[in-house]
Amino acid sequence: MKKQISALAALVILFASCLKVTEQAPTDSATGDPTRSANTQTTVNAVNTTVTTESALKTAIANAKAGDIITISGTIRLTSTLQLLNSGTSGSKINFTGGTLDCSGISSGWGVKCNGSYWNITNMTIRNAPDCGLVLQHGGYNYIYNVTTTGNDDSGIQIYNSSHHNYVLSCKSNENYDAANGGENADGFACKLSGGASNKFESCTANHNSDDGWDLYGQPYSVTITKCTATNHGYGSNGDGNGFKLGSAGQNVPHTVTNCVANNNKAWGYDGNGNTGHITITGSTASGNGKGSFTRIY
Repeated sequence: MKKQISALAALVILFASCLKVTEQAPTDSATGDPTRSANTQTTVNAVNTTVTTESALKTAIANAKAGDIITISGTIRLTSTLQLLNSGTSGSKINFTGGTLDCSGISSGWGVKCNGSYWNITNMTIRNAPDCGLVLQHGGYNYIYNVTTTGNDDSGIQIYNSSHHNYVLSCKSNENYDAANGGENADGFACKLSGGASNKFESCTANHNSDDGWDLYGQPYSVTITKCTATNHGYGSNGDGNGFKLGSAGQNVPHTVTNCVANNNKAWGYDGNGNTGHITITGSTASGNGKGSFTRIY
């Protein structure tokens, strides 16, 4: 009987050792929704890496897998675009956080390009890129939280080329200016030129960018903008200077703007820009804008 009990105990131990151990991640305090910002589970095989050099950062990013945490310590100066090409999963995102990315060493191109899905990009500054600071180009279900983009030569954060279901929360974008074009293209935030479906901005601030605060030009799918602020846009000879540019001529795309603020922009606070879709603006205010508060809002 003792031999049978011992054999059974051994089998139980062996079975337990083969199980994948997970732990419940905390709920995001800003949204209360763990699926947007936090991994719902973390595998024992996930890697937690802190990097201080461009070489170490690019190695960690290239090898990133679901559940990994990659943390920047201090400032890293990039000499080429940082490309996030891998993907996490809905239950275990790749976490990229902390520090500052100084993109002044890049000769041309974006600072950070995300073509993957299921990334948490949080608590960092991206500055001085020769083009956009952070571009979500393909993929989706990415969460961008407390990211500051500043001093870039095009838009601070841009969603582009079919990238979908991205949630941009509590981010700041300021002082972006494309000198070569007289400030015509550098928006604070942009979801334009063929971005995908279900992209959302919430509690973000755009200030003193050379073109618009938000630009939805050529965006074929509805965008939701909630509790965001756009101020002081349109410096430079070619900058349009709208707080929120909500589409473009020839489009019929409904967008939703709720509880936003547009103050002291060179042109309009909220401009439909020829978009004939039903743009829903509720609880939003505007003041001090050069051309007025609202125009071409259908």
